[in-house]
Amino acid sequence: MPEPPEQIYPREQERARLRRALLMQCPMCGYAPVTHSFGEIVETCEGCGFDFERGESGYYVGAMIMSMAVCLLSFLVIFGVSLLVTWPDVPWTLVTWIAVAAMVIIPIWFYPRSKTIWIWADHRINPRWSE
Repeated sequence: MPEPPEQIYPREQERARLRRALLMQCPMCGYAPVTHSFGEIVETCEGCGFDFERGESGYYVGAMIMSMAVCLLSFLVIFGVSLLVTWPDVPWTLVTWIAVAAMVIIPIWFYPRSKTIWIWADHRINPRWSE
């Protein structure tokens, strides 16, 4: 396993890692691609050798929970904003169609990103360079 990068500016480094995770790149080095197919993460980064698999069953349950939370929060924001903007004459049919479309598009877009974000969050909480 390679040595951890020098942490001159830890806050900026973590922002860069999060940005790379959102772009579905390796959070550690930025190497892409890190997926085999839709939402299927490679075991090891070809760029830096970072091991994405923890060897634990259910490791990506946190990513699934994160994905559900993002979907729920996006629905609440869309619903709340549409109520605030159009109150008292709420176009319920339009609000329903927008909410349904968002609940189809957002999970499909976010699911593969949730895994790379989960890897970033797990490494931030429990760094694994020494393993």
